[in-house]
Amino acid sequence: METYKLLVNGRDIDTGCYEYFPYADKTVTDLHETLRILRELHAGRIPSRSDEFVFARYCVGKEDTNQEAISAAYEAYKRFRHFPPSRRLKIMNEVHRLLLAHKEELINLMVIEGHPRRLSEWEFIGMEAVFQAETMSFYKSELVRNVGDENGELRYCVRKADGVICVSPPKNAPASNSIIGAHALLGGNTIIVKPPLHAPLSTIFLWRDIIHEAARRHGAPDGTINIILGNSKVITDEWLSSPYISDLLFFGDSHQGLDIGLRAFQAGKKPILELSGNDMLIVWKDADLEGAVSSLLDGFLGSTQICMVPKKGLIHEDVYEEFESRFVKRAGSLTVGLPSNPDTCLTPVAKIPEFCEALEDARRKGAVLLCGGERVNHRGEPDEKGTFITPAVLRIRDIDQARSMKCVQEENFFPLLPLIRVSAPAVPGESKDEVIFSRMVDLVNSNPYGLRVSAWVRSRPTIYKFVKQIQTGGLLRINARHVGFSGCLSSHGGTGRTGGPYGEMNYVWQKTTHLQGITVAGLT
Repeated sequence: METYKLLVNGRDIDTGCYEYFPYADKTVTDLHETLRILRELHAGRIPSRSDEFVFARYCVGKEDTNQEAISAAYEAYKRFRHFPPSRRLKIMNEVHRLLLAHKEELINLMVIEGHPRRLSEWEFIGMEAVFQAETMSFYKSELVRNVGDENGELRYCVRKADGVICVSPPKNAPASNSIIGAHALLGGNTIIVKPPLHAPLSTIFLWRDIIHEAARRHGAPDGTINIILGNSKVITDEWLSSPYISDLLFFGDSHQGLDIGLRAFQAGKKPILELSGNDMLIVWKDADLEGAVSSLLDGFLGSTQICMVPKKGLIHEDVYEEFESRFVKRAGSLTVGLPSNPDTCLTPVAKIPEFCEALEDARRKGAVLLCGGERVNHRGEPDEKGTFITPAVLRIRDIDQARSMKCVQEENFFPLLPLIRVSAPAVPGESKDEVIFSRMVDLVNSNPYGLRVSAWVRSRPTIYKFVKQIQTGGLLRINARHVGFSGCLSSHGGTGRTGGPYGEMNYVWQKTTHLQGITVAGLT
């Protein structure tokens, strides 16, 4: 059984305190036996068949581990901040090379943690995309700008490192989300990362074997990257009270995240928030329907338990019937199964009671369930205790009706996707399309969350109208896969409850630095 150790001040740390990680497949197919074996291991006994059920053990920090990491990161920062941007860029490019070299190992770890292979492969696409050479070169070019030379005075805008950055990724996709934290290295910061206590393996591997290794190869001081594990509340409290911590990059649900953001602000730290999403996808009357259907279907990746997937569709009434027919047919073909099965799309649902509540609320207010919503086991068989739910698609015939529904106003962190038919009541002096456009944009802009928005539309004037009038969201994608990635644009960040009062598309290299104006005169 492999042991995953912590990393502090350049050294692998074996604390002697262990947790055990079972294969996700075994947890799904034989939960009772998996739990029995875990109890035995925690009691200090090694039962038979443990290697069949348990993939690895991993270290949990002791009382002083986090404080040691804070001290190591701060001491490393004193040196690392003086590395020139060109040298830091080499680290970023090395991360990209190592990602590609370890692709299969990283994907396999995510599958072991319970991510279906299809989901893991998409996650890796995003991880690789945010470290491509063109993107890194663009980011580096933004760190120092010559903004003028007048009367013998040179003027610059320079971004300076904040200091020690703490990264707290989410439970549902910790490796693929936390990787953007490594962009803080480009600004000259050092990092402490705390993977989720009960799903840390892929994140430990990413940060130790790829990001730390890339930094080490280019001479970064010990302590530039630190990996710790432990009680989230205790660790967060220590971060907020430490004078050596500058920024906190936190991923999680909006209620908890906004509270942590407030506490960080009060403690004099900079909060960088990556919270809940409630993404909307628009289908205009001239849209490429097949492209739009495929893009919205990504909403069911991981049973909709990924923040940046589309979670509701707004469809022009002229194409609603055809879109609904195509979408329901394809949604019904999505499969449950074990993570290791390459055909599996859906995962066990963590919030089954919330799913039932949202579905009942929608149906009570007039929504029609078109397909799915059935509780099943990993074989797709009806099961009252099953941990899977077949993809549920709702028809909502009126946009005003939709506004009162929980499944529209709140994030659906379960496989429930409403299709909202947008029609046009008669409005004097306005055409039908003008009214529909206004109603779509109004619903999007009133969304209390704001991660991504996407629209499928061919008309160039209408494209420009959407670009001009959609205000919410960190990323707006037109005629492109909602969950896709584009060079030089961040994959993360958003407005409203997604990013807090300062929320926007997050360039982590920018968010973890501060802007300094510099003038130089008297040069001869």
